[in-house]
Amino acid sequence: MSPAHFQLDPGLYIIYNRVLSPNGQRLVMTFNGKDQPTTVTPIDPSSPKQQWVIENYKYDEERATSLQHVRPQTAQELESGWGEAIFATERKNQVWGITKDGSAYTIRDGGKSITWGVQTAAQSTPVVPMKDATGEKQRWVFHKVNTPLPH
Repeated sequence: MSPAHFQLDPGLYIIYNRVLSPNGQRLVMTFNGKDQPTTVTPIDPSSPKQQWVIENYKYDEERATSLQHVRPQTAQELESGWGEAIFATERKNQVWGITKDGSAYTIRDGGKSITWGVQTAAQSTPVVPMKDATGEKQRWVFHKVNTPLPH
């Protein structure tokens, strides 16, 4: 499979929402333990719980979607799945389409019907699956770990 099919390079990332908290902080996806909801919390570049491994799976020609695994850096034996919220669970080959959308990315299931988002841009808000949602709260910035954050 050509790496060009994957819009996001595999690697270790801090993933933050496009919408800032009410006091202007970046809200970052944070791993809270196996089968616990992933939440957004203020950015802490040194926190391994805010670091996520993106790994290529395959390019789905039929859906024209790059499929990738999203795994917490501190528990790579797990992978992101969904129910009432997005959470890290046992590996079941759950993959996501991570697609560039302007200045950020969307994270969607392979069928492109579920999008990761937050209902409210506030600390400790769970990241949830949303049906057919396309607003700013469903857009994410993937920032490579150990590189300077933009101002």
